[in-house]
Amino acid sequence: MRLRLLERIRSAYGSRKKGRSKSDDLLESLERHLRLMLNTRQGSSKSAPEYGMPDFVSLMGRGDLDAIRELSRVLTDVVQEYEPRIADATVTYNPGREETGVLEFSLSGSIEIDNQRQNIFFQTSINPDGAVNVRK
Repeated sequence: MRLRLLERIRSAYGSRKKGRSKSDDLLESLERHLRLMLNTRQGSSKSAPEYGMPDFVSLMGRGDLDAIRELSRVLTDVVQEYEPRIADATVTYNPGREETGVLEFSLSGSIEIDNQRQNIFFQTSINPDGAVNVRK
């Protein structure tokens, strides 16, 4: 299990919430980082200019299947590049809420906890304003 640096420091000083497992902590850490990463625009970080999502507003405006496939590919690439704790990350489009302007995706992959692989699954939605929501 690999938490981010500040999470590891907090954990070392016993600040883990009662009744929480390593798996719970790791999934919460992943969810927070995915939300942060997918809502950060490339070029925002001076130390890592490629970190985050490229401008995809023009893709969302098109709304055609090719644009949605491209957006799925971009999401997958960003997660694979900047969230190494998730192995075999795959983003899949979930049709259904296009009429509201919200695009739904599923993010799946696996993580290692105590030398065992565990499958993970997150729901990801992109609002018309470009905000990305991530939830377990």
